[in-house]
Amino acid sequence: MMFGMVDLVDQAALDYWHGVEFFNIYDLDEQLEKARKHRPVHLLGPEQMIDGTWDSASVAPRLLYLLPFPATEATRIVAAQLSEPEASSIVNARDSELCADGFTCFAKLKLSANGRPNFDAISFSALPWAIGQLQAGSLDRLSMRQFEQETTALRHELIQECGAATPEFDAAALSALVERLVQWAGYRPPAGSAWAWMEVLQEPDTAAASAAVSEAAAIEGDASGEDAAEDLPILNSFFVHDLNQAKGMLRQPAPPRALQAYLAGIDVPKLDLDSAHGHSHILQTLRPTSSIAGRWPSLPDQCQSLMQQFALNKMKALEPGQILAVNGPPGTGKTTLLRDLIAHLVVERAGVLAGLADARQGLSSETLEMQVFGKQMYKLAPALTGYEIVVASTNNGAVENLSLELPQCSGIDPALLDSLRYFQPVATKYAGSHASKPWAAPQLPVWGLVSAALGKKANCTRFNDIFGYRAATPDKPPEKYLADAKVDHAAWDNANAQTYWRYRKQLNAPMSFKTAQEKFIDARAAYNKEHAVLVRLEASLTQLHADWERAGFLCEALPAFDSLPLAELAAAAGALAQRSQEDADGLERRLLPKGLRWLSQIFDAKRYQQWCTYCDLASALRRLAQDTETFAQQCAAVDVAIWDGGSLDSHANQVNAFWQGPRLNQSRNALFAAAMALHEAFFLNAQPTICSAINDFLSRPSASGNDATALWQWLFMLTPVVSTTFASVRRQFAGVGSEELGWLIVDEAGQAPPQAAVGAMMRAQRVVVVGDPLQIPPVVPHGTRLLQLLGNHWLGQQYARYAVDRNSVQTLADRAYAFGVRHPASPDSFIGVPLVMHRRCDAPMFRIANQIAYANRMKHAKNGIATLHPTLGPSSWWHVDAISGNGSKFVPAQARRLFAALVDLYVSHASACDRRLPDVFVITPFREVRSGLCTLLCTRANWEQALAGRSIPVPTKANLEKFRSNIGTVHTFQGKECDIVFFVLGCDSRHSGAINWASGEPNILNVAVTRAKKHLYVIGDRNLWGGKPYFDTALAMLNDFHARHAA
Repeated sequence: MMFGMVDLVDQAALDYWHGVEFFNIYDLDEQLEKARKHRPVHLLGPEQMIDGTWDSASVAPRLLYLLPFPATEATRIVAAQLSEPEASSIVNARDSELCADGFTCFAKLKLSANGRPNFDAISFSALPWAIGQLQAGSLDRLSMRQFEQETTALRHELIQECGAATPEFDAAALSALVERLVQWAGYRPPAGSAWAWMEVLQEPDTAAASAAVSEAAAIEGDASGEDAAEDLPILNSFFVHDLNQAKGMLRQPAPPRALQAYLAGIDVPKLDLDSAHGHSHILQTLRPTSSIAGRWPSLPDQCQSLMQQFALNKMKALEPGQILAVNGPPGTGKTTLLRDLIAHLVVERAGVLAGLADARQGLSSETLEMQVFGKQMYKLAPALTGYEIVVASTNNGAVENLSLELPQCSGIDPALLDSLRYFQPVATKYAGSHASKPWAAPQLPVWGLVSAALGKKANCTRFNDIFGYRAATPDKPPEKYLADAKVDHAAWDNANAQTYWRYRKQLNAPMSFKTAQEKFIDARAAYNKEHAVLVRLEASLTQLHADWERAGFLCEALPAFDSLPLAELAAAAGALAQRSQEDADGLERRLLPKGLRWLSQIFDAKRYQQWCTYCDLASALRRLAQDTETFAQQCAAVDVAIWDGGSLDSHANQVNAFWQGPRLNQSRNALFAAAMALHEAFFLNAQPTICSAINDFLSRPSASGNDATALWQWLFMLTPVVSTTFASVRRQFAGVGSEELGWLIVDEAGQAPPQAAVGAMMRAQRVVVVGDPLQIPPVVPHGTRLLQLLGNHWLGQQYARYAVDRNSVQTLADRAYAFGVRHPASPDSFIGVPLVMHRRCDAPMFRIANQIAYANRMKHAKNGIATLHPTLGPSSWWHVDAISGNGSKFVPAQARRLFAALVDLYVSHASACDRRLPDVFVITPFREVRSGLCTLLCTRANWEQALAGRSIPVPTKANLEKFRSNIGTVHTFQGKECDIVFFVLGCDSRHSGAINWASGEPNILNVAVTRAKKHLYVIGDRNLWGGKPYFDTALAMLNDFHARHAA
């Protein structure tokens, strides 16, 4: 009965998320803003069809964005349908900040240069259609199947009506098409709405301008990461197809188990890691026998913290179908944790490779459908699969940065750099490649092809550059792939940038697979030797602990084993042994002489028995003291941390994982390097031409048919880690079925809406979710009451459990994992394994965040010495009591206070050759404040006025435009850090709802504060903000810090 209920709930949750996706917004304003940089854009209505606007582009291809309408229409219609009271000021404030604004449209249609509409490729938005279902009370019709049926029918009708002839697409045709779209959607936009926006794709008589536009667009496309040819149709949901597919998978006899656990309607039973049982479990999990062998090869003396190692050891034990949740506040080592997991999996797979008789034994008997050079290609042996590592996130920058940082030599133990060279010239070519710009040597050297950032088309193009040259020399812009004879190989070789094929051809004395196996086996033996020492040492510790307990029954004065350091324990036992011996000697003098002492057993039995007891106790305590001293010496020799017997929550215990130390880590580093070398030898010896298939596959993943999973497994054998955004998962992993990928790592999971991970999770065997629910929650651009209406329709009383505006991938994963601690702000619920050693922020930022968000659970790993800024002074709250001139949340006086500080910073370092703006973040809770700040801070005339009379150059226009990316709302700075942060609060007394929303939870303040590594300056009215929850703590701590450090 319970499982039936759970099945119903998970299906209903998918239906709800599926329904929400139909109300996603296609951001027409953003699209038009990009277009205006390169080409003409015109609004079309009846007047523009006759005033020459339409005819002016009549010989150019055009894009029509049909029936633009306000993105807030769904929210307005829901409000009109509800009889409930108006939403609270806090809800209104939330919606005004997070909901999409501006305009969207019904459809996108391309016209050829001769004016013929391409109805085959017309793209329909789901939003107006969904609004129509909402108005009609037909929410049950919100399904992908229904939508596609109706759009297919409409497209077919339009194609049929257009016919083979080329009718004149004039005002009448456009008007008729617009009306047809209204009928299809069942929703009519507000009166007076325009017919369309028109984007002119190429001006008819300016070829040179067209070429310039194309180049600029290519550069922008490379920077923004979206290729025009790969633009999502304006359905604008990346997840709706996978949500629909997941429903079917969950009904199968063998459903995706991790997804099933993720969607469960009840929480799994929890072991509270803060409890006594939890502490015992932590100690048990940290035993040497439970540790991982692989290690990211950083400096050997850099050990994981206690809870990092606990999480890693739990990952080692993770079974297929299970989810593991890690909660990592800012600066607590989430990336460091993931690196060790990656190393562990690489070493585990190398262990399988080491057991092969030869490289060919690593191939399956099954072949791919595709051939390479007319030859059959074989799949990997099953034993080598299941190690695939996909890192996914909604944050494109986060996943790309992880994949780009992993191959870098920075942070790697210098002693390994000569031996740790995994396809190194190929990795160098990849690191310097761009989709549309010339190759450039990476700023930081790389050691190996360990990871790839894929997903969007530009990224796949970059990675495919490891298989071919798109430029004759590194300094030429890339074009189409060149024949080998047209490439200046010497120029590329001199840059140490080679394709896979060139590297394979030029490799001098490549290591044989047999030799690589032997080197790995030797490295593993060296690690096992060091590890065995720790296993024996732990056994000695267990025995010693038991000996102390037994001795404690004999001697009440003996301290508990866990109460003192080992040296002090040995000294205490020795002292008690001496005292017992003195007591024994005193009794012995009162007994008969040694030759007649046996008579004392008869005539002085009590005293004789006491003497024997003191002798035995003295002997036992001497052995105990000696054993303890010997154990302490053994610990010092292997240089590992062990539990000091105190609270596991103490700084001393948390800072360094037990049973970890430099000697062991050095052997683990060498093992990882040998594992990478073994992977390279296998790939070069087993089936090296498989790269041709991988190359074709990445260019056209949807065309791979039944080979998709096998080709991905081969790619992961070459490049162990692939990162992507959730938005790209469906397209990237098309053809990959249930549980056919080994490991999914969700990064920044607290910022991912719960539906985003479904497609990736249903394809993975094991899932590791890493994030922080006390950072910024997912940005959900839908009105609160719309979400409630949809949630209540499909989920009823279970709505809150799956609500997309109240939950994230992290919160659902926390519920699905059996180990964790109580939520700092909600003790009735649990979070996953907590990471607690913070290494980013100085005081007072660390103290503020730790108190407002983490119940002071975090420990400060830095030395705690605050640095004072020479120009700005100590971190402070700068009180600015003023009002907004136009009723918005932007307060000009606060912006001017910030501007004055930026001018001071600029003057302090500016020079004729360096006109960059200061490297700072300017953060605010509100979009209106961001807009006002951008206008003031990025207008060159304001800088000219501020710097008048000084011999200081004015910042360039380009640098001011670049500085815009350093100004934004809190949501846009998630995952970033900077030495100096200005937090501009905005608002006056008329914005109590907005202030209450921003201070309702610690998240907004927490993220803003923890972006600052060294200096934080809050700018706002302390009378309005200083008494609000969390902000009162920040004000008090900043005032205290300023008072103690001001000159």
